[in-house]
Amino acid sequence: MNTLTQQLQTAFADFSFQADFPLSTLTYFKVGGPAETYLELGQREQIITLVRYCHEKNIPLTVLGGASNVIVSDQGIPGLVLKLVNDEFTVVGKQGEKTLIRAGAGLKTALLVKQTVDAGLTGLEFFLGVPGNVGGAIYNNAHYLEDLLSEHIYRVEVIQEHGEVTWLTWEECQFGYDSSRFQKTKEIILQAEFHLKSGTKEMSQELIRRATLYRAQTQPLGMPSSGCIFQNTPNTPELKKQFPQFADKKYVPGGFLIDQAGLKGAQEGDIKVSEKHAAFFVNTGSGTAADIKKLIKRVKTTVKEKFGASLQEEVFWLGRP
Repeated sequence: MNTLTQQLQTAFADFSFQADFPLSTLTYFKVGGPAETYLELGQREQIITLVRYCHEKNIPLTVLGGASNVIVSDQGIPGLVLKLVNDEFTVVGKQGEKTLIRAGAGLKTALLVKQTVDAGLTGLEFFLGVPGNVGGAIYNNAHYLEDLLSEHIYRVEVIQEHGEVTWLTWEECQFGYDSSRFQKTKEIILQAEFHLKSGTKEMSQELIRRATLYRAQTQPLGMPSSGCIFQNTPNTPELKKQFPQFADKKYVPGGFLIDQAGLKGAQEGDIKVSEKHAAFFVNTGSGTAADIKKLIKRVKTTVKEKFGASLQEEVFWLGRP
């Protein structure tokens, strides 16, 4: 047991801290080195107390959700890695023509969808196939095609940088395409409220069927991956000339540009550009974060040289450089 783990275990005797925990066992990409200290925690008050302690003692803290949209350094993450498993789901009540529900940040996104459908509510069906947890989906403002998760969010409860707990309104969350204020602040998402319309299970099941079929046809499901590596690219006059089929679109799909650059199947180590969807990288064996970084650089450079487009990453890097 390392020094930090001993310190935390002494301060919080009822918690089960683990030293040098292999984070590759958690990440969807199956890459990443160890966490200096690791803990899973689900009770709201315990999470708040621990976060405040880390702030007071200047202990580096990294919060993980489902670890679906992150790439952990091969050298691991220093300090405490806290995985939130607060998976509460509550129907709060009516709010005008909509119903308010509350979900913990550690609730799996797929389970959030299933529970809203079971409650006779509609609006989140397309997010059934979004990997990870509610907290991460809010942090990244997850989307399905042009449907943004933020369109259904009412407010978000966070622990702010100095330990204060507060609810943020939708406007305060500053949502954008693949973005939110949480990517710029050190706030930790605890839970969120969504406002949804009433629906029927038959209608919801049809929406889920369509979304599931689309993903099965277009994505490399079943292989270690963090989903789309790159965002869709803002359209430009230059891109409109090269690809007139997107002339009236705000974005050009990143996967389309990678495919047109001839990069499907490109590989560094055991990390490969998916043959099924070029915006996805997959781990075909024992790939590393270093392999991912090399392949990202290669793809960005090639697309820039061929089309003048700058691809922006959609994934988040964690840990030592």
